[in-house]
Amino acid sequence: MTIKNDVKSKNNDAAFEALPAAVAAKLREMLSSRPQAEVAALMDVSVPTVQRMVAGTSPLTIGKLFRLADGLGMPLERIFELNVPGQQVEGGIPIHDVSFSAGGGAEIILAGESDQKAMFPLSWLRQQFGKIDNLRMVRVAGDSMHPTIADGEWVIIDLDRTSGPGIFALRLHDQVYIKRLQFQPSRVLAISDNPSHEVFVIDLKDKADRDAFQVIGRVVWTGKML
Repeated sequence: MTIKNDVKSKNNDAAFEALPAAVAAKLREMLSSRPQAEVAALMDVSVPTVQRMVAGTSPLTIGKLFRLADGLGMPLERIFELNVPGQQVEGGIPIHDVSFSAGGGAEIILAGESDQKAMFPLSWLRQQFGKIDNLRMVRVAGDSMHPTIADGEWVIIDLDRTSGPGIFALRLHDQVYIKRLQFQPSRVLAISDNPSHEVFVIDLKDKADRDAFQVIGRVVWTGKML
């Protein structure tokens, strides 16, 4: 069962509702077992606030629990597994068996709608990528990015990263591709690492080209970090 983390607004009274005493005690125990600076970063609060929560002088509310779950990128029911001695907690990345260069996959990837997840150690995911909510795993079809990415290879895409130099998933004229992008003032070049494939030129001054072009996210892992 996955609990939707939807307590977001300070105007939502539920966010200020105190947790039951037993739940608060368990959460306080978990918070005290982790570095306070890490907890503060996950919850987007100050270290003194974390210290008060651990000491019991600041109430532990539903809203704070949701913020911790959001920061960790995991459902609420996994939170209390984090301080089980010897247990390696895993994080899941939605898997999309979308054939790149075959089109039709951009919306599916962006929505993250998948019945399957690739499981990795959560500590490794957070160390490498920070928040994991917007990571997606997809399969690459074709040899256009050979030798960097082979035909049939699985890659991880970070939807939060859509600019700068690198290899990206992109939509172009309703087709979905993996290409190396070069962002220039008035155009974007979509380049294949395999020199036998053509370079796509997106003219940013042309409305039709702008409307047809969308950066989905940067490829950050191909079995190794990129």
